[in-house]
Amino acid sequence: MKELERKPIDIKRERGGTSEIGSDEDGAILEMYNLDGRTVVIKEKSLYEFFLADKIDPNRTNINLPGSIQKLIINEGSESELVSATFLTAKTLFQSQYFKGIDTGKAVKLSLDLLIELNALQKEVNDYLAKEKEVSEAYEDRRNKNYSFAVPAIGNAETRCTTIFQKADRSEQILIEIIMLFHAADGIKIQSHFADFHVALKNKYGESDPFYTFIGKTLDFMNIVRELRNCLDHRLPFVKVTDFELRPDSSILSPTIELNFRKTKLERHSLSSFLTVLLPNFIMISELTFAQLAVKNSTPFILPVVVKEIPEETRRFKFMKFAFWSNFGGSGWYHQ
Repeated sequence: MKELERKPIDIKRERGGTSEIGSDEDGAILEMYNLDGRTVVIKEKSLYEFFLADKIDPNRTNINLPGSIQKLIINEGSESELVSATFLTAKTLFQSQYFKGIDTGKAVKLSLDLLIELNALQKEVNDYLAKEKEVSEAYEDRRNKNYSFAVPAIGNAETRCTTIFQKADRSEQILIEIIMLFHAADGIKIQSHFADFHVALKNKYGESDPFYTFIGKTLDFMNIVRELRNCLDHRLPFVKVTDFELRPDSSILSPTIELNFRKTKLERHSLSSFLTVLLPNFIMISELTFAQLAVKNSTPFILPVVVKEIPEETRRFKFMKFAFWSNFGGSGWYHQ
């Protein structure tokens, strides 16, 4: 049989080649991870998605497409605590061989969505903090030079807060989506919140259970985030964001935020101080929630495994703390 003639586009797509992903500033490539058909390239200071031209042009209609394509996912990589506590922890723990009847691939995908959302939250918070610092320094400069008095002002502090708490609340929703994959049978659904999950854990494991205790400690924070988003989104009078304020004693009070809605209260608090704890809290909550989900829902493997904290000197990724551990090979083996 005569061999079919290969078209120029076939020759171009099928020939070998090399590709540089990112730049030298991104550091080394540490892993290429298959995420539901997507190739995620993990570098020291960035994450990229890498794919071939056939993925977006499977019928080979455009010869001008480059053979390989890359897209930046996030400008943080394995050296980031945020990346390590979310995506890297999830991909390490949520491996299908450790779980039965759970869509662990979707859990890892959602962890990447969570990472992207928290990265956006981090940017909004940093932008606000930089603006407050800039305004404060400008005020001090004017005061020291004896210029005419003017109260400093952010100008759009409430609008900035609305965006920030939308992203924070969205992060809680993604966490609930991940939890739902493991605990749907316990009544957790897409409309649930951490308070609902706390009740489900009590019903399933009892009040002395470590997971129940941990989630209980997150409730005040999560409730405040959710109600701040709710009140700011709907312009309800129960939240108050105050810009720089001139006090009767001539002192200047930096921007503050307060909330009094239903049973959720946040006494008047420095806005910059409160925003500063948002990301660290979400990093801690995400990381420990993933670890506990693995502890509670993993099934016996060929060799017995448990979730343990990885000693710093043996970590594959500097800030990734948890992995499954098997009791063999002297001091045991961390599956990372």
